Amino acid sequence: MDPRFDRAHGAMAGLFYGQALEVDATVDKGSQSAPLSESVLSLMAATESTKQPTFPCFTTPVEHLYGLMLGAVQLGITTSISSPQAFADAVWDNSQKREPTRQDFQATALVAAAVSLGLDSPNFRVEDALVRAVDVVSSAAPHGEWSPEPDVLAATRRALNIASDVNDYIGFSLERLSEQIGFGSSPAQIVPATFALAARYQDRRLLSSPLRLGAQAHTILSIVGALVGAVRGASFLRPYGLSRVEDACPLNLADRAHNLLATRAPYPRDALAPSASTPPVAPSAPASFEDSSSSLHTRQRYFESVNPPTPLGARRGRPQTGRVLVLSELLHDQAMHSKTYPSFGEHVWAEELGQSTGGMFRALVAARRMGAEVISLCPIGEGPNAEAISQALAREGIIDAGPRFSGADNGYQLIFTGDNGWRLTVATKSPLPEDATRVWAEAIQSMGPSDVLCIDGALLAQQPMTRALREAVTGLPDHARVVFDASSHKGFLEGLPLDNVIVSLRACQRPGFSGFFRHFNDNYPPFPFYEEDDEPRDQAAALAMLTMRYVVLRADDGQVYYARPTHDEARFIRPRVVQSPAPPLAKNQNLETSGIHSATLAACLALGIPVKRGILLANCAAALTTPTSLPTRDSLEAAADKLVARNQA
Repeated sequence: MDPRFDRAHGAMAGLFYGQALEVDATVDKGSQSAPLSESVLSLMAATESTKQPTFPCFTTPVEHLYGLMLGAVQLGITTSISSPQAFADAVWDNSQKREPTRQDFQATALVAAAVSLGLDSPNFRVEDALVRAVDVVSSAAPHGEWSPEPDVLAATRRALNIASDVNDYIGFSLERLSEQIGFGSSPAQIVPATFALAARYQDRRLLSSPLRLGAQAHTILSIVGALVGAVRGASFLRPYGLSRVEDACPLNLADRAHNLLATRAPYPRDALAPSASTPPVAPSAPASFEDSSSSLHTRQRYFESVNPPTPLGARRGRPQTGRVLVLSELLHDQAMHSKTYPSFGEHVWAEELGQSTGGMFRALVAARRMGAEVISLCPIGEGPNAEAISQALAREGIIDAGPRFSGADNGYQLIFTGDNGWRLTVATKSPLPEDATRVWAEAIQSMGPSDVLCIDGALLAQQPMTRALREAVTGLPDHARVVFDASSHKGFLEGLPLDNVIVSLRACQRPGFSGFFRHFNDNYPPFPFYEEDDEPRDQAAALAMLTMRYVVLRADDGQVYYARPTHDEARFIRPRVVQSPAPPLAKNQNLETSGIHSATLAACLALGIPVKRGILLANCAAALTTPTSLPTRDSLEAAADKLVARNQA
């Protein structure tokens, strides 16, 4: 028997298996729906007395789109892609009687190619077949009449990138796929959504989330089942209630698969037979923080963005400088110092050190000192504190584009320090403007390919602020770079992509007491978290594995480690960690200058400075900053050159 029979059977069975799941998953009560896992359990637990799944009658015409997809699955079983031109001709000949549009042809070809590749796949990775299918169809000449609908190939690349932009500790966002791709009745929505869902078919959070797929849920789930079945085979579906589906289906799926497979080229003649060697699927490439000629593969999306970020380094060119957009909070500071730090209930005399603009203000100034154009997206209110903050921004040449709130002033912050180095900070909250989400979203969506967004993670301590930020970054352009300052360990902003994001953290934080770690998994698994006494290098590697993003980890003594998630041919993540030279820090200087470090790094990226040099300059900025002064760019460049020369010596 042809060794591909189990997969051909899986493709046909998956087609009807997915439709049977839709019967249980859909509830005729508005947008309510059951999780996919509940539908699977329902199939597994079904008895002979329960209602059988129902399927369309194939003696009468089925709806247009479902008919296209049904034909595509069968075409994929009968047709090899060993000859791409012959494959494209077969798809076109099969579609002629329906007068296909270009989108119809693309949708049919994508599903057929994925099924065909699945049958010949040398492994059981569904995403391999999906990505290869996009490459195969992209290489084919355009077919079909023009239609104003979106390009199916472009939408499928975007959908697969959404699927690849998922951290295993957070899970797949069905809402994001719905917002950016949609679940409508267009091939430019159905097939891209199907590919994305099939790529995440084992995502436990997707399986347990409400399955709101709209009116085309039966088509989406049918094709997802066929795509998964074509790679994993009927044997994969059998423990999950497949026998119930086959008993209810009016067709003998095994016989149908056998007959279809019999018309395919014999197994040994196929160019992509399991015994043949194949190149790695969707080979990764250097991410936007690396030189394009780098051999270090750190890009995690399956496909490069249509509008990638502007290169760093010499390839950028002088005119292409970007802006730094800063999302944080601005306060009015009152500083005090005492020789004695008070014990509980004790009164001490303190010296007043004066008032100044606080919050993230010094970080904005540090970015401005680097020579970048800085835009403050921090909320501003009404009152003396707000007026002082606005004046301070104007003096430093920082553009004030933050949302406004009326009837209240910006908060203030009391900073008390003692001779023993202990520090106490008490701050009041500023109100969240009603239009904050809109203002932030508009600014973020207007970012150019050279701009950098710097986000203060301390904002996540406030739930209303967290919700507003999460909604605002939904429209983050694919080309936008982000520096996320998580030094406060308050949490992580859900919705940020895996690529083009640097997470800045402080080392030696206890994982069990950190909101940052709890965001990724409330169950606190033992791996890849680290122990407090682990070396910073090991902590950085663990954090890169946890976040699947670039990580800059700064220890209290000034050590800085730069970790990058890299890929091998199987797309497994293995962090590459390097130590960046850094001057020593005084006590508490790491915490006090965390924003300055992140903003300086963001400014370097906006100016096109390579990331390693940018981290080095940021290290020097944190070390040379004093409570009353910020270093200039010239002093940072000189300090960085000395560090490099000393390390080389």
